[in-house]
Amino acid sequence: MLSEKEIKVKEILIDVAKGKIKTHHPKKIAYKELWLKIYPEKVWGQKYANEVVEWIVNISNTDVINNLPPLNSIVVRKDTGQPGEGWNEWLHENKKATRLYRTVNRAQKACWKHYAK
Repeated sequence: MLSEKEIKVKEILIDVAKGKIKTHHPKKIAYKELWLKIYPEKVWGQKYANEVVEWIVNISNTDVINNLPPLNSIVVRKDTGQPGEGWNEWLHENKKATRLYRTVNRAQKACWKHYAK
């Protein structure tokens, strides 16, 4: 079950996937951008990355269980436009996600297609 904060994060991620929120990388959101959507009054620091990862992993684990594409695939590093190294670890630990998506690109395309409806 998602916390209230994770529900809010998921709503933001869905809007990002739909292209409703302008971000540095279209239809993707950087960790810092996501943090600042939740805590606009706080200054971003790398020390907060683990909290963001916790939110998006919980959301994506729930999504995959419910046959939805993993929104953690569209949370990216600003410098690369791709998820952090932990994304591949998450994918390989989540057998259902591995079977359905195999790569971050497939997962991202699945998010964009699903939430474009």
